[in-house]
Amino acid sequence: MKNQLRGGIGLIVTLVVGVALSDEKADEAYRAVQLNRMKSIAEKFEVEAALGAKPVAAKLLTNPLLKYNDSTRRNHESTLWLWTERELPCALMAVEFYPNSPRGPRWLFEIVSLSNSKIGVARGGDWKWQAKQPGVIRKPVPGDLTPAEKPALRLSQARQIRQRFAAHEKEGTDGRLELRPLTTPLYRYADEETGVIDGAIFAFANGTNPEVLLLLEAQRDAATKQAIWTYGFAQMTGAAVYASLDDRQVWSQKEADPPAIRDSYVNDWLKDEGAEPQK
Repeated sequence: MKNQLRGGIGLIVTLVVGVALSDEKADEAYRAVQLNRMKSIAEKFEVEAALGAKPVAAKLLTNPLLKYNDSTRRNHESTLWLWTERELPCALMAVEFYPNSPRGPRWLFEIVSLSNSKIGVARGGDWKWQAKQPGVIRKPVPGDLTPAEKPALRLSQARQIRQRFAAHEKEGTDGRLELRPLTTPLYRYADEETGVIDGAIFAFANGTNPEVLLLLEAQRDAATKQAIWTYGFAQMTGAAVYASLDDRQVWSQKEADPPAIRDSYVNDWLKDEGAEPQK
């Protein structure tokens, strides 16, 4: 009897483990399919920027900067995609999946300019958007912290500076929601031609969903040759967002419920991965 009991328990454990492994493989396969769909969506967009006198096509990075979800908004399998001009960040795009939308499963995309110029974005010949102003307005970081010589030390400085900032959002009846700073930069870059010694994009997130972007740059002045730290913000949500430095509000953006068009930010819905933006 004991042997039979042990055998029965062993069979149950094997079946449970087998089902769990099967579910895990199914989840992995689903995530892989969704990632390919989101990459396909991003690849259909073309971004044009102008560091020089003439607009040029920005380059879309092969892999997403971040994979995330947001239980409060019930979106799943979401990703961030970055276009660059040389190494400089030009535009960032979020692609989010809403499986339980009242109008059926839909994709939401958000595009924000991170460029010093006015970018243009097109999706085939049917959807276009032109930013009315540069994406990020940069200001000197208060204080006398001089950018370090070594990249590792500059990253430590950037993290130290980031701790002086905070961000929150307001949406609908949910009230104020404090955003959590992500400790690891989404992207680091440099560009000697424009005097950018080092740059880092940090995010303030709702869970893992990046809602506010903080861009910190160590810049060298062309005339004085002195290096300073600068900061700037970008909106990555349709909610109203606010940011503070040393407990004093220094930046905000109004609500942008989709579909919305702002001076350096736009969002819209897609019916599915191959559909055109809804009108």
